[in-house]
Amino acid sequence: MTVHIEFDPDRRFTDRFELQWGRLAATGERVLRKTTRTADAHRLVHAEVNAGKLIWALGDTMYPPQLCRVIDSDLTGERPWVVTTYRGAPVAGQPGAPLPETLLTIFADLLTAIRTLAKAGLTHGAILPDFVLWDGGHAQLVNLGEAVAVGEPARAALDPVWQPPPGPDGLRLATEAHDVYQAGMVVYCIALQTPPADAPTVRAALAHGGGSALSTLLDGVFADDPRDRPDVHLLLRRVEEARYEPVWQSPDPADATTATVHIPQQYAPPMAPASPAREEYRRLVAAKRDYRLQRSAPQAVAWRYARGLFDVLWYSRDELSSKILLGAGALVIAGLPLLFVIFVVTRFGGA
Repeated sequence: MTVHIEFDPDRRFTDRFELQWGRLAATGERVLRKTTRTADAHRLVHAEVNAGKLIWALGDTMYPPQLCRVIDSDLTGERPWVVTTYRGAPVAGQPGAPLPETLLTIFADLLTAIRTLAKAGLTHGAILPDFVLWDGGHAQLVNLGEAVAVGEPARAALDPVWQPPPGPDGLRLATEAHDVYQAGMVVYCIALQTPPADAPTVRAALAHGGGSALSTLLDGVFADDPRDRPDVHLLLRRVEEARYEPVWQSPDPADATTATVHIPQQYAPPMAPASPAREEYRRLVAAKRDYRLQRSAPQAVAWRYARGLFDVLWYSRDELSSKILLGAGALVIAGLPLLFVIFVVTRFGGA
């Protein structure tokens, strides 16, 4: 492909890449060209180009601005290179804690990027503050070189505190739950201006301020078992609910004097205190809701496990025939209870 790009004269060098920023001549959009310097960088550039192709295959309407786009590349030369969009600056270099609305937008944009990658059968695998950009309005997730297919072993060589705990089988597989864990860690770090920590430490910090907006938003994100982490859709609903919360505070209520930020909201007149009968009614409603949640928890876990297993099997096969057989098998399994009911009715209905 041929794209007219105006590159800056300055270059920066890392162990793996030569980096050069520029702009698309047609739109002025900021881009980054990464030219390899090592054999390992060759692998990363090839992986990023392949990931871009898989996302582009979803269609233009499915490629969100929250993900960097592969604009140009050359994998045939001695020093392969790739050009991707690069909108904003890394959140790792942003001074001070972000405002609540900013933090919620960053989290929502990361979840949107994770959801798109999952639709392409991929996981990012290296969601770090250095690879999350912020331009003042939206976040963009860059650096797709560590992306791997759903269900494959996670291969990014990261600091252990950024790696989620392995699953019950002792393996650390690339799944949506893997990306959710890292996105939650980014939000945790920039919200509290603290370095990353292992899962038990983060859970303890959030539990110490149970009931705060941040604790509610990230509830379950750092679970040891990937199957117990909330999925992207649930987290996006939490983000929308959190936008209407009047206060955002740190997990530790003792720090609320310096960490509390009030979000403007519409004035509502004070309500009269509820009567004892209404308080009792609310208590019974809450108890009934908790009972239903407890009863439905095993079914919810089983459904998430079955859906995750189907996704792994689906995206691990490229042949159309295999996917048709897998879909047919799923329909047969789902229809077995109905077939059993029909058999019982036809067999004993006339007796």
